[in-house]
Amino acid sequence: MDEILDKHKQDFSEIRRLCLQCHGLDLTSTKLFASSSGSGVSLETKSVLHSMLSGSLLNLAVSIRVNLYQDNFENELIPLSSLAASILTEDNLEYKEITIKDVCDKIIHADSVTKPIISNEHLDKDHHVCIQFKGKHHKRFWTMDICLDLFAEHVLSMLDKLENEREMNNA
Repeated sequence: MDEILDKHKQDFSEIRRLCLQCHGLDLTSTKLFASSSGSGVSLETKSVLHSMLSGSLLNLAVSIRVNLYQDNFENELIPLSSLAASILTEDNLEYKEITIKDVCDKIIHADSVTKPIISNEHLDKDHHVCIQFKGKHHKRFWTMDICLDLFAEHVLSMLDKLENEREMNNA
């Protein structure tokens, strides 16, 4: 008997789609709510954006983790700049290096997710508004800051690099 499914599948196109969606939602939310501190945006619009951004982040994290577990790429190949993501733990009050798997794990297991509203006068073109995730692991509290637009760009770049390397190896 043939089977439709044999394992979870989240191809690079799906990860790209989710990266673009998260990137756009992140930049849109920053710009939309920065005007007049978001006072003109209804609670219903905020609620829809909250659901869309939260769902997209979770889907992106799961898609990346599926590929990590299926060895489609290696966690070690993905050093993240501290500008894209950083983590602080209660027992180590300094930022430590973070991997793409760490980011995905924290997105999935966070107890709280917050993104501040920053007014236009405090934003400049090079400013990135971070999303903050908080939770605990083995009774130890952690905080992760992620600049979602930079993280998404990093993942997109990594996927392009991996596919180019595979094409070169198959040529």
